[in-house]
Amino acid sequence: MSDRKKDKIRLLIVDDSVVFRTFFRGCIAQLKHIELVGVAKDGRDALNKIKQLKPDVVTMDMEMPHFHGIEVIECLQDEAPDTCVLVISSQSETNAEKTVKALAVGAFDFVLKPKSSERNPTAVLLNMLKETLPRARSVKRVSHAGKATSSTKLSTTETLKNKISQRPRVAKKADLVAIGSSTGGPAALYQVLSRLPANFSLPITVTQHMPKLFLQSLADRLDRDTSLKAKLAEDGMVLEGGCIYVAPGDVHMEIERMGTKLCVKLVNGEKVHHCRPAVDVTFHSLVKLLPRTRCVAVVLTGMGADGAAGAKAMRDKQAYVIAQDEKSSVVWGMPGETVKCGAANEVLPLMDIAAGIIQASGG
Repeated sequence: MSDRKKDKIRLLIVDDSVVFRTFFRGCIAQLKHIELVGVAKDGRDALNKIKQLKPDVVTMDMEMPHFHGIEVIECLQDEAPDTCVLVISSQSETNAEKTVKALAVGAFDFVLKPKSSERNPTAVLLNMLKETLPRARSVKRVSHAGKATSSTKLSTTETLKNKISQRPRVAKKADLVAIGSSTGGPAALYQVLSRLPANFSLPITVTQHMPKLFLQSLADRLDRDTSLKAKLAEDGMVLEGGCIYVAPGDVHMEIERMGTKLCVKLVNGEKVHHCRPAVDVTFHSLVKLLPRTRCVAVVLTGMGADGAAGAKAMRDKQAYVIAQDEKSSVVWGMPGETVKCGAANEVLPLMDIAAGIIQASGG
């Protein structure tokens, strides 16, 4: 019996709604690989019970009395760094924004609360939990700073100059930077993109595994908290330098050339690697443009192998590929597979990837 318990994921439910806690407990009881160790009714109660019960995973509501979910997650960076936080989010713009921020400060993933209109809300939530909770075994918490201050940005700029000066020069300037990410991606994207200077002159595409509502919030946060413009990509949109284009949810993003311009093409295709948008779809669309169009591809933290095959095809046609290293990745799935298949020109720690992008793209 004790050996079986060791194999289970110890879980703490944190939610201020008695109704949802009861519903959630009923769902968890149906998952054999989960051991429910307790429930907490608010943020303060959560911090106390995390210290007492030492759960592997905490499911976290965002809106609670005393301490809200983001404050609890920030506290856990110091108080319980090995505890994984899974955000339980309702499907609204306000909660989408808070969820994206929670992911940026340390939550490893999120699931959506079923809508009241669902015919079988238990089955809907169970399916999401069965897919998401096992990932906790592969996840490690990586401490990342939150919103950068002006002094942080100055220090970052000086550090970038030093790192760039030590790197080999590229022969030609690139036309585009394409980034793919998944689990741990929102935090990693912020750390990379906030380190690029305001005069960075290339367009950047971002393919992140998330629903559309949350991707809009991700684009809004990148637009607000980095030196670059950021927007959700639209079909036919012309890519402009110094702008980040985030692939919208439930549709694939391809890049095509129209005359001298690079443009977005949104495609309602089948899921790839169980994902839509998928990184491989974006990367393979760029393969068609290589080597005339010069690209830098970046594969950040994420579960699975999405992006690896596309990155290999891009490198085979003279693109430059950067993969995040294992130590700084929340999950070294996507970048790990990119390295294993021989696609990566460089494997860099998260904090060095901006410098890598600047140098590989011709600066």
